[in-house]
Amino acid sequence: MPITERPPAQNSKGQVLRSFLLTDASSPNMACQITNQGATITHLWVPDKQSNVRDIVLGFDDLTAYRSDLDPYFGASVGRTANRIAKGEFTLPDQPGTVYRLDCNNGPNSLHGGIDGFSCRLWDVESATKETFERGTSIRMGLLSEHMDQGFPGRLKVYCTVRLIEYTLEISYEACLDSNDTSLAKQATIASLTNHSYFNLNGVPTNKDDETAPSSTALVTNHVMKVQNIDSYLETDSTSIPTGKILPLEQVPSMDFRTAKEFGQDIKETPGGGIGYDHFYPVKQALENPEDYGVKNDIHRQRPVPLVSVYSPDSGIQLDMATTEPGFQLYTANWVQVDRDIVDVGATSTNPLMVSEQGSRPFTHVGKARGGYQPHSGFCLETSKFPDAIHHETWKQQVILQPGDRYESLTTFKFSTK
Repeated sequence: MPITERPPAQNSKGQVLRSFLLTDASSPNMACQITNQGATITHLWVPDKQSNVRDIVLGFDDLTAYRSDLDPYFGASVGRTANRIAKGEFTLPDQPGTVYRLDCNNGPNSLHGGIDGFSCRLWDVESATKETFERGTSIRMGLLSEHMDQGFPGRLKVYCTVRLIEYTLEISYEACLDSNDTSLAKQATIASLTNHSYFNLNGVPTNKDDETAPSSTALVTNHVMKVQNIDSYLETDSTSIPTGKILPLEQVPSMDFRTAKEFGQDIKETPGGGIGYDHFYPVKQALENPEDYGVKNDIHRQRPVPLVSVYSPDSGIQLDMATTEPGFQLYTANWVQVDRDIVDVGATSTNPLMVSEQGSRPFTHVGKARGGYQPHSGFCLETSKFPDAIHHETWKQQVILQPGDRYESLTTFKFSTK
């Protein structure tokens, strides 16, 4: 069967968590599993150079672990806005006197939609179908975000479609304001959606791996990355908010992947203290023709632009990413720490993912097959609008969604071996 519903789980609220396994005849030995909890990709199996199948995304075996607002967003659909919004507040051009205030769940800023963002919600399963061979196998999930949900204005309908075809995982997002709500007929909002999968092309670490002295296979530092259609990155301040400066890659060699190199080569030289990569790379075309990347033109960008290739010499697996979005955040799991057994990080934690205005909170979960994750166990390619775009005059058109507009994005991850 191309789509199989897996055994459900139940969270602490008594809600049923559903999970679906996608396979397709065009992609033998490849499969994807997704849950309606956060429209989250929990597993992604692909064949390596020896035709052995490896699960290449970090996550949990326990579906209920994906509910916490304190997890690292493993595989989740995040929104209403991906990445950060400075000081957790913004105004809209047509409402200059109204300040919309959001959760500050990442130090002084709002991250990934707030404490109870889309990654924490139960999405409705709209359809789960085997389509024609040319279109592969797909599942579509939907979510209704009410007016002032997490502080965001407007009643927003959101859809996520995950499709498997010819060794390619396609993830698309759509969003529009609810035209049936006449009381909000003129209300605009902001939107920027992404999938937050953490890839490890060596295969995710399990309890079988020796992690007393982390091996290269447990980390992604041996992965080789190369970019195209990219020649700069966004400078950020000490809280990871863009300053507005766009820095050429030749000025900062540690950030330059135009010539293929391992993540580990310069990871200790990255801006921000050498912790690792957590930086946004804009597409050249988005800088040269910013008007083409406004929400109003989303529907016209149907062909994804190839941006990234990542290769693991251990497994021989290569990932090629393309997107219709104006850029992507490269994140090398700098703050991820999940032990083999349950870990409880208390109030003394310095992990910024755990810090809010109210202080730190316990962080408890365990990896797949009781395996452990640590910093640099995975990498994310978070395609989206520019971070904090609403606060930058030349970028804000990317995220402002007016009544009648339709937000659309498509990101593809194609897998091969060599």
